[in-house]
Amino acid sequence: MNRRIVALVIAIALIAVASLSLFTVQESEQVVVQQFGKVVRTVTAPGLHAKLPFIEDLYRFPKLWLEWDGDPNQVTTLDKRYIYIDVFARWRIADSVKFIETVRDIQSAQARLDDVLDNATRNVVANHNIIELIRSTNRQFAETEEEKLLTAAGGEAIAAPVVEPVAVATEPPAKIDTDTDSSTDSGAPPSTEPAVAAAAQEGAQAAEKVRDTQNDLAPPGLSANYHIEVGREGLTALILSKAADKAAQFGIELRDVQFKRIDYVESVQTKVFDRMISERSRVAEAYRSQGQGRAAEILGRMEKDLLRIRSEAFRTAEEIRGKADGEAAAIYSKSYQKNPEFYQFLKTLESYHAIMDEDTLLLLSTEADIAKYLENMNGGAP
Repeated sequence: MNRRIVALVIAIALIAVASLSLFTVQESEQVVVQQFGKVVRTVTAPGLHAKLPFIEDLYRFPKLWLEWDGDPNQVTTLDKRYIYIDVFARWRIADSVKFIETVRDIQSAQARLDDVLDNATRNVVANHNIIELIRSTNRQFAETEEEKLLTAAGGEAIAAPVVEPVAVATEPPAKIDTDTDSSTDSGAPPSTEPAVAAAAQEGAQAAEKVRDTQNDLAPPGLSANYHIEVGREGLTALILSKAADKAAQFGIELRDVQFKRIDYVESVQTKVFDRMISERSRVAEAYRSQGQGRAAEILGRMEKDLLRIRSEAFRTAEEIRGKADGEAAAIYSKSYQKNPEFYQFLKTLESYHAIMDEDTLLLLSTEADIAKYLENMNGGAP
């Protein structure tokens, strides 16, 4: 019985010593073995490995690429532009011995990288213009219609985007003699030239304001003929080269430093947004002025054509009415020639109806022609 207990104790002791003497390394990690605070060796191969129990200590670090994401910092560029710049990078532990001797752990390494990358970013950005941070090539952008609106081509003023003229369809009435003297028109149409000229002048004034927008929005020292010497990619490479030398002192390998975001500081952002709003308002005003000018021109043309059509229609109606009256008079004359006395009698009755009513008092001579039928109505009495 005592032998079994002793054997069990020995077995347990051997298992405990074996567990303290063996360790595993994963594919994504590396292990630094220290003995009494001194680095003995570094294990990077995955698998089962042995160590001295109670004497050697293990420190595990990842072999993967790690992320560094800094805080946005306010930086002043060479052309005195105040911006916030946010940078990120990728790094890994290249020398685990130097790493454990200098920074010890990942949190301390991130803090050291904050100092190294922030300083390198400030130094590089402060020695270059803001356009170098934004662009990488000198490729020219294709102008949109609105951008062309902001630029005077060849120094000539442009009132607004080109709008195709609207044709007003007017067809003359059928069978209208257009050779008739214009004196038959009911009246001359009002002139629309002042309204069109005023609208054009308003559009030109709006265009003057629009052309000034490009100068208002252009940053100091930046023109359309800028030349990129380094560019965005060159600056990130420059930051990487400066920071990599310092990071190597801590056993860190830097890779892929990039700008995550570049933005103006809040005070400058407000001014930029105000200028953008102003620029959009000027473009809208140019479109609006152009539309008003075109509307005045179309309405004026429409009123002129409408008056011409009405005048021609009135002239045609009068010609038709005169022709009809002539034909009616001819018919009446032909009819009355068959019995002249009856014609004279009807005309006299019409004159009676026109000049007399119930209260009319007439003083006429008996020899008057108009009184002839009145006398006969009285039976021949005077």
